Amino acid sequence: MMLSIFKRVVLVFRGAALSCVSSAAGLVLVFGYEGRDVMVSCPYDPGYERYQKYLCNSSCGYSDFLIRSSQENKTKYSVYDDKTTRVVTVTISDLHFDDTGKYWCGVTRAGKDIYTEVQLEVKADRCCDTVNNIQGNEDGSVTISCLYDSQSVNKLKFFCRGNRPSTCLQQAVITSSNTQDGRFRLSDDRKSGIFTVTISSLTLKDSGSYLCGVQRNSGFDVFTAVELEVKGEREKELEDLPPSITTEEKVVSLGLPVAAGMKYLCNHDCRYADVLITTSQGSSGKYSIHDDKTTRIFTVTISDLRLDDAGKYWCGVTRIGRDISIETFAVSNSFVFLSDRCCDTVNHIQGTEDGSVTISCPYDSQSVNKLKFFCRGNRPSTCLQQAVITSSNTQDGRFRLSDDRKSGIFTVTISSLTLKNSGSYLCGVQRNSGFDVFTAVQLEVKEWCCAKSKNMSGVMERSVTFQCPYAPQHHNDTMFLCKGDGASNCTDMMGQSRFVLSNVSSSSFSVTVTKLEAGDAGTYWCGSGPEANVGNFTRFHLSVDATLHQLPHPAFYALFALAAGLLLMVTLVLVKVYKNKCHKTLRERKVSR
Repeated sequence: MMLSIFKRVVLVFRGAALSCVSSAAGLVLVFGYEGRDVMVSCPYDPGYERYQKYLCNSSCGYSDFLIRSSQENKTKYSVYDDKTTRVVTVTISDLHFDDTGKYWCGVTRAGKDIYTEVQLEVKADRCCDTVNNIQGNEDGSVTISCLYDSQSVNKLKFFCRGNRPSTCLQQAVITSSNTQDGRFRLSDDRKSGIFTVTISSLTLKDSGSYLCGVQRNSGFDVFTAVELEVKGEREKELEDLPPSITTEEKVVSLGLPVAAGMKYLCNHDCRYADVLITTSQGSSGKYSIHDDKTTRIFTVTISDLRLDDAGKYWCGVTRIGRDISIETFAVSNSFVFLSDRCCDTVNHIQGTEDGSVTISCPYDSQSVNKLKFFCRGNRPSTCLQQAVITSSNTQDGRFRLSDDRKSGIFTVTISSLTLKNSGSYLCGVQRNSGFDVFTAVQLEVKEWCCAKSKNMSGVMERSVTFQCPYAPQHHNDTMFLCKGDGASNCTDMMGQSRFVLSNVSSSSFSVTVTKLEAGDAGTYWCGSGPEANVGNFTRFHLSVDATLHQLPHPAFYALFALAAGLLLMVTLVLVKVYKNKCHKTLRERKVSR
């Protein structure tokens, strides 16, 4: 089979080192941010729908296999094979910089596997080294200029709050395809290569970090960082005082409350070196701060959490004499920052295509009145936002949630199941404080019916025919006959000249094997549609009898029958001739008398 150049696959012998492999047409480049997920999508050619797929790295030795399509999802890796589009997708979770490098998508087949080369690049999920500082006044307006290069003229521009590139486009407050949204307006001057964002009716809450973004078709999107400070009336009065007066003196001279002083976050002993962020900085590395003077609450955001970030912190407010400080948290590492994955125990559920399944999610007595929710995946941090259904919205398409408060169990029913519903899910219960509580579910949707098994026997040099039924909905799918002990890794036989396809109907087909050999004995699987390991197949055990090998060839019997027929005809003719001759002789004798 000729391989598509656009799919960039290379062939190697199974077990050979991949250091000798080169891509047929460049690399498949994949980009992701540290701490986030990335999806590696690899297409494959028709006819390989039922073959096992995998992702590996390094030399693709046995220890380099990261996940196979026949395996359950792992903590860091999950796989989904879409046999309709013929694309296998591996999701790599919780990216780190050391995940950067070369990978291979593989398709297992007899003799030689098919490989697609992948290059993954991981980048820090924060921006940027240079920040454009903008100031505006409360109730006024401000215009922010965002530069871009000549190659990005026709690209999508967008503007979001925060400094996380990974979520900026999804959380954009305005884009070049939607140029007006409330107080935000975007204008793109393509000649000058600048798009501007105007924010009107400014409030103190508008202060903070923003990103200007330009979408790229491939690779990382391009960003520039903006720090906006919106000043209120009291701050303007402070600026009008002589510069020789310190911040603390300004506060006292105006009789302002303590909230007007500088705020900060620190850890350890809160010495000078322990101060992590102040309101005069706005953002610094993984820390950003916003002071809401209306509610008198300042908020510090700590990005890209790690387990070693756990410990004691202090929120501080500067004032003359002695600062005010509040102990923020002092809890053990195992409680404050949890890994963003779940769970040690997984509830395995099975269902059948086009059927329904009910998933039970228990909770404790303290959570009776709490919000319950159900989401796909195993990332607690985004589960509630991406929930497919909640206890406040109990019906959504094929999903239905029911909460039995007496038993302390809420159930989620999924109807009209499809193969795509297979995967990881989380049952969640929202907590007012602390981490939400989750239980993990792994759902497997099986197709059509269980495998049927048949025993068959044949004779060497003779023929044998496999009758292969299948579900009518797979009439247009790929028909297969393969040989091997397992349905997920058997060898395709349809391409061999002695295996002949015939009698194809809407619910079955036949495959005849001619000139049987001793090596043809074994286990066969046949059917139509997706990979056989979901049950859409018939299993055959074929035995080949070699003891009858010396029996005459079938043609011998045909020749023997022909010869016997001719002999019979000759005999009948001779008998008739003999009778006629006898009758003639008798007549002659009677006449002579």
